[in-house]
Amino acid sequence: MNKKVTFLTKKSIDKNLLSQVIKEHSKKSLEPEDKSILAELILAMENNQLILSPQEIQFLNSNQQAIWSDYLIFRYKFDNFPKKKIVSDFPIYVLIEPVSACNLRCIMCFQIDETFSNNKDFMGKMDVALFKKIIDECVKGGTKAITLASRGEPTLHPQLGEMLEYCSGKFLELKLNTNATRLTEKLAHQILKSGVTDLVFSVDSHTKEEYESIRVRGVFEEIVGNIQRFKEIKEKYYQDSKCATRISAVKVNPNQDSQKFKDFWQQYVEHVVMVEMEQRWDTYNNPPEVAGKNPCQYLWERLYVWYDGTCNPCDADYKSILSVGSLKNKTIREIWHDSKYTALRESHMNGKRNACYPCNRCPIES
Repeated sequence: MNKKVTFLTKKSIDKNLLSQVIKEHSKKSLEPEDKSILAELILAMENNQLILSPQEIQFLNSNQQAIWSDYLIFRYKFDNFPKKKIVSDFPIYVLIEPVSACNLRCIMCFQIDETFSNNKDFMGKMDVALFKKIIDECVKGGTKAITLASRGEPTLHPQLGEMLEYCSGKFLELKLNTNATRLTEKLAHQILKSGVTDLVFSVDSHTKEEYESIRVRGVFEEIVGNIQRFKEIKEKYYQDSKCATRISAVKVNPNQDSQKFKDFWQQYVEHVVMVEMEQRWDTYNNPPEVAGKNPCQYLWERLYVWYDGTCNPCDADYKSILSVGSLKNKTIREIWHDSKYTALRESHMNGKRNACYPCNRCPIES
């Protein structure tokens, strides 16, 4: 997986209170699977072995105790089911693509592949009726985490505000990824009103020259201004907002100064993350030797839904060679358990990953 240089605001949680809340919740009527998970979490806490990420601590501190156990159960499944190769009843995590196109041409992104970005069959925006159908299925199926983003820039969708509003209050985690080029004042209010829990700004530098050489077509001053304005709106009008903001960067070259990057951006957001670039942006032409040797955890963790309803196990396969079905004729649950997806998982499990293209050229693994 990607190596990260991560800078996070240090937070803590009252572990005695957390233990008490979990124990009380475990006494309630629960599904056997969830009850077993809570028992494991309680044991881990008693042995001082429960490790929470800064993001998890922030969520717990920002939300009512009534949902703490539900959140920790979800996070347990998200972290452990892929490792144990457990196929959940419904996808744990669903990523939805409002738009497949992007207004930038970042040098490490598949949008620079003109056989993709100039192909009308790959380009489009999601119909709002289809979006609502997906959200309804996810709510019914029990998905707790949704991300709006994937191959394209979601803020290009003219009805993104309506989409966010429809998601409001339905998930524990609602994430939006954006390059911040279209982060208007109106959209900022829509994001904050809808209860987005994680807003990720994809920005790769703290200097104009470096940023604009990486995120081609982007204007550095505009990006900084948009992110700064979002912070001001949040602080002025939404002081109780649970929306955590993050700058996420790809370290394109070794000369990028991660410390100066952190020092610049931490004044605008809660979290700053820099990810070492991996050979996954041109998956189809990667040399076979970069391929992961172990099963890819995405196959047990998530499902991507493109703008037209096509479902895919990952976005490294941005041309959908591995497509596991379409919502035009099946439900998410049917696709998740379909023979095609099952066969792909079994190939990875049985040491036959190298027989799957483009998995045999992708470095992502468990």
